Amino acid sequence: LKPWAQATPSKATKMASGGGIGGTVATAAPPDPEAETPAIITVAGRNKERENQDLQGEYHRIGLHHGRPAYRKPGTRTCIRYWSPADRWLIDREGLQESDVCNAYAEHGGKRHPAYDDLVWRVWETQHRQHIRDPEILVTSAPSSIQVIGRSPGKENWALNGEYRLVGLHQGRVAYQKEKLKHAIRYWAVGDRWLIDLDGIRDVDICNAYADARGSQHPGNPGLQWHVWDSGRSCHSLDSCLQAIVAPAVIELVGREPPKENLSMNGSYHVFSMHAGRPAYLKADGSGHAIRYWPREDRWLVDLDGLREKDVCNAYAEAGGGYDHPGDLRIVWHVWETSRGRHLTDPAVRSFVAPHCVRVSGRDPYKENSSINGDYFLVNVVEGKAAYKKESCDHVIRYWPGEDRWIIDLEAGFHGGDIANAYADAKGAETPGNSELLWHVWETSRGRHVADEDVIAEARWLPTPDWSKVPGANKRQGQTEASAHEPTDTTEARHGGG
Repeated sequence: LKPWAQATPSKATKMASGGGIGGTVATAAPPDPEAETPAIITVAGRNKERENQDLQGEYHRIGLHHGRPAYRKPGTRTCIRYWSPADRWLIDREGLQESDVCNAYAEHGGKRHPAYDDLVWRVWETQHRQHIRDPEILVTSAPSSIQVIGRSPGKENWALNGEYRLVGLHQGRVAYQKEKLKHAIRYWAVGDRWLIDLDGIRDVDICNAYADARGSQHPGNPGLQWHVWDSGRSCHSLDSCLQAIVAPAVIELVGREPPKENLSMNGSYHVFSMHAGRPAYLKADGSGHAIRYWPREDRWLVDLDGLREKDVCNAYAEAGGGYDHPGDLRIVWHVWETSRGRHLTDPAVRSFVAPHCVRVSGRDPYKENSSINGDYFLVNVVEGKAAYKKESCDHVIRYWPGEDRWIIDLEAGFHGGDIANAYADAKGAETPGNSELLWHVWETSRGRHVADEDVIAEARWLPTPDWSKVPGANKRQGQTEASAHEPTDTTEARHGGG
């Protein structure tokens, strides 16, 4: 990761963590309004010990700037924008401004958006007082995470299962790694294969599992066939149940309220396997409660009797409209009610992706409103976004759409309007569990909310379950393996009560 000492001309005053860029003025190609651009892109690969490493993360498309798509990192002003006078893509923590001052840049090269792996980025380094080329950093439209699922608990190499996060490039393709573990998915150019290697990212063809890449730009393709090392046979053997997919690790389902029937459908569902060609989700409490896909009617089903090849369910939602997984707040659920003999729409039931807990810390215990510190757990959806509450009291975190803010309310709960003990401007953050948010805390002595940079709200996601310790998981995995080799049940969908 040694930077290349290459001078960069400048026509703007340098900043503490950024610098102006200059260069030959170029005429940008006219934008193609029909050209598809990714909605979400990811910056990765910057060494965590180097300046401006915090530019890494997901960026969401927010509109056009200088005729090209612009992206913002949720919870911040940091954006990726096009600068037409120099024909360059800029990463700028100061937002969409009319300036060439930036923290990183890449030559445009005729690209209609910045998420091309062959762009070479130069990042500002105060020590050198210029932008230094960093060949490790990339901006990509590849998924920020990959779920590996389907290896039976207890089988050799079942540790392959789990979530892998995008970490950078390896041999010209994106590479993924589990958080706090060596386990990695990397590309092996010589054999044009994706390798899952429990010993990490390295330049050898030794691996625990492989799949022929066949031109795929990332490994999260359910069409790839994975072969897993079998010590007994001293070779890799095809495992038709093992899949690397792009899907959320956990789906949260909330909103079914007593005294209504099927109250137990509420809860956290973890991705478990593929079922009928889509990811299937299972509770990790041994109940067997599942969310699965039913292709005959193109529907998502909540089935409290588990993963099975039947159209009977406790609730269903239409999957049409691009719902490739059931974690979308726009999905409308219809829940079985025995007294009516049919499924009825319940608008309070919502399924979505959000951290299970948000941990607020950093407020000085001797300062006013120090009780904002603590763990807040997901309980419902308020104003269209995830809402959190402490277990022992009525302290809550909720969204206030009027000012696009996340609010911590220690007094009025979910009904306090715009009154808050602390708030943070959302800036595109879909949940309050975002360490980039700047919190403002009420101080009576000053009669206003005052920014407190020590306060941090961190997302606490549920860990990947150890399915070998979940009662019944082995049996359900066996059923999944059996169904993978059988034709799909073609019985006409009835959607009866379960």
